[in-house]
Amino acid sequence: MKRLIAALIIVLSPAAVSGAETAVDDDLQALPVVLKRETTITAGKIRLGDLFSGLDAEKGARVVAPAPAPGQEAILPARWLEQAAKKHGIDWSPADAKTAATVKRAADEIAKADVVARLARELKARGLPENAELSVHSNAFPLLVPAKSAWRFETVFAEYDERRKTFSATLRLIAGDDAPRDLDFTGKATYTLEIPTAKRDLKAGQILTRDDIVLKTVSADSARRRSDPAKIDDLIGKEIKRGVRAGNAIDAGDVQTQVMVAKGKTVTLTFAKGGIMLSTKGKALENGGLGGTVRVMNAQSKNVVEGTVTAPETVFVEPNNVKF
Repeated sequence: MKRLIAALIIVLSPAAVSGAETAVDDDLQALPVVLKRETTITAGKIRLGDLFSGLDAEKGARVVAPAPAPGQEAILPARWLEQAAKKHGIDWSPADAKTAATVKRAADEIAKADVVARLARELKARGLPENAELSVHSNAFPLLVPAKSAWRFETVFAEYDERRKTFSATLRLIAGDDAPRDLDFTGKATYTLEIPTAKRDLKAGQILTRDDIVLKTVSADSARRRSDPAKIDDLIGKEIKRGVRAGNAIDAGDVQTQVMVAKGKTVTLTFAKGGIMLSTKGKALENGGLGGTVRVMNAQSKNVVEGTVTAPETVFVEPNNVKF
């Protein structure tokens, strides 16, 4: 019994415990170095800690190679890895010649719309019309920058050819810690216009309201090819002459002022004579809207006169046109 108690005291003595802790510390410091076969980084440099686990902080932070471009990857072969380990005093060697490490560079993409907006801003200061849209060409797309990095453009060069409607520009991209890149862009400008189109099917005889019309952006060349393009303010309150399908453009020729005098119908002819307003009956020879000019045959004399539609079924004849 006494020998058992003595043995326990020896095991639990400070010297014994201290020796055990030292052994554990040595084990932690001697963790095996393991190759990371695939890793993703955001920085512009590849460090030892990106390639191997089991390194101390100082050694892991050592730079061994430039990082690949954002969105790209670098494959480091066995020989390269072995030389890097040897150079930095790392106890590691590849299992075979096929051993390799793949380092990917995380990236964010700059939206093409953001690039086009920047180009448009620069070119408008150089004569590009406000109603122009740009068709942009560049080998820079897709445009990638280091993930979660701040970026900005600086204008190196921008030129707009008004006659040819073409442009060229160079923007310098500054992103994160990467070296600045000069990016070339070319393209063509297309002028646009807004034309009124039918929001829904429109029937002949229907009076247009603002809710019947929706504006659609089209190229100016396309708009000019239309027979009689119209402005929205010139359409509201007008009458549809012939049906227009939903989505189709509404031209000036598709509408007319609401008919107040119908061809073949009896109308009242009014005129002034000696300061007195007189009237008689006549027959309309054509349709007419408010403010329009129509020909009317006097029902009694059969003379034909021209007058202005002033109200439903009412035509005013100027004194010099009175041939009753």
